[in-house]
Amino acid sequence: MNKREQRTKIASLLESMTIEAKVDASHAICERLKAIASIELADTIFAYLSLDDEVNLTPLLTDWISESRTVGVPLVAWEENTMRAGVLPSLEPDSLVETRHGLLEPTIRHPIPAEYVDVMIVPGVGFDSCGNRLGRGGGFYDRYLEVSRPPVVIGVAFDEQILDALPIESHDQKMNAVVTPSTTLLN
Repeated sequence: MNKREQRTKIASLLESMTIEAKVDASHAICERLKAIASIELADTIFAYLSLDDEVNLTPLLTDWISESRTVGVPLVAWEENTMRAGVLPSLEPDSLVETRHGLLEPTIRHPIPAEYVDVMIVPGVGFDSCGNRLGRGGGFYDRYLEVSRPPVVIGVAFDEQILDALPIESHDQKMNAVVTPSTTLLN
């Protein structure tokens, strides 16, 4: 099965999940993430603001901001097909702006130097048990990780998004671990 076929298969599985199932699974993933020492000790965490079909990390983002940790989310430069971490000062609606494809970004774009990021939490369309990631096809995360890889990179996914194997290309970046509601897969 090629990447496009796998994306279609996973999209169908995610569409069949109820909102309650996604909320419960996201909560379980957040609890698992809290127990990871690298996250517990991190000063700067590069995460993301979720789309409807992604693991929702909002409770963790809120906690980390209230703990005065530096929380980053993607700042996308669409013209250059690149992204970088930007400070997420708050989750208040007036501190966020919707950009392309429904992505939310901080209203004030304050970049975080890549060398300050301790842990990166990455969404994906799918993952396998070896830490390989299937993204949406834009390559933003792969390009970022190729040049600015933090010490710990953790993928997060619903159990439905874990596949036996993914077709891998030379530019694809592996995760150190993948966290689902039911397990933590270490690479």
